[in-house]
Amino acid sequence: MILFVGELLADLITWQDFHVAEDFVMKTGGSPGNIARFASQLGVPTKIVSRVGDDLIGSRILKKLEQAGVDISSVQIDKDHGTTLVFVQKTPDSPDFFVIRGADRYLKLEEHEIENILDGVSIVHLSCWMLTHEELYDTTMRIVRKALEKGIQISFDPNCRNKLFSCKKINLSRVFELLKCTTYSKPSIDDAVALFGMPHNLISNCEKRSKGLFFSNEIDIELVKYYVRKFHEHGVKYVVLTAGKDGAFAFDGEILVHIPASARKVVDATGAGDGFWAGIYYGLINGYDFLQACNIGSMVAGYIVGFVGAEVDITKLKTEFENLKR
Repeated sequence: MILFVGELLADLITWQDFHVAEDFVMKTGGSPGNIARFASQLGVPTKIVSRVGDDLIGSRILKKLEQAGVDISSVQIDKDHGTTLVFVQKTPDSPDFFVIRGADRYLKLEEHEIENILDGVSIVHLSCWMLTHEELYDTTMRIVRKALEKGIQISFDPNCRNKLFSCKKINLSRVFELLKCTTYSKPSIDDAVALFGMPHNLISNCEKRSKGLFFSNEIDIELVKYYVRKFHEHGVKYVVLTAGKDGAFAFDGEILVHIPASARKVVDATGAGDGFWAGIYYGLINGYDFLQACNIGSMVAGYIVGFVGAEVDITKLKTEFENLKR
């Protein structure tokens, strides 16, 4: 079983600039919840630990997770704080977001609760949101220490951004402490830049834009090697670096493999990274090695980008993957 620990929230999405936007589409979100739901739809046993408000949005999130087969018995209900909201601006030239932090910020677990949630778990998946406040970080590291005692592997999604942290700046010491304990990590290029910056000897050959980082044909593989090496040096055993339309680069400790993007048509990239994670977990749970699991992750991500938002049903992929094993 995979245990997911992190934020559950609602995404309020607009395709206009915030200062003129009048219409928003609400989607259930929070990367740990999305991954758990996708993985469950693929047949992977999953459960989630999080905290939502005692409100209609929290109820909607939990209902969708439960319908997908995710164990939500360890999700806490907060009567004092509403469910966390993220407003997302999806304009082509200036994508942005801001967070109204709510219940997820107040997740706390006693030692006996940590013992209980780890029962039957093979991998614990953690979000960077769990490092943003001192109390959350303390809870995270107590989970990690107990998991490692039990021989449970740690996965870490380093989706860190300055505005998520209480001091408005990524707490690198917390991130690096968790990386020391991490078996699997799937940073995007933007994640890697946020943590490690741009290497000075390569920066002149790259074009940086507000949307992210775009490689020149000559230097992309050197940047990939640089960031993969950084994660590996900080303790991560298996790394897959995702690069949007350029695909992904998976490293198993010895071999670096390029995995081309599998999408035929891109409608919306929301949820693609979460789907990639779910595909990796499907592969690992079903006995594939890490590089093979990353190929499955790429296939899931390629399917999801054909739809708007992360509320995609990927159940049909389970049958396709089962046929691959025959």
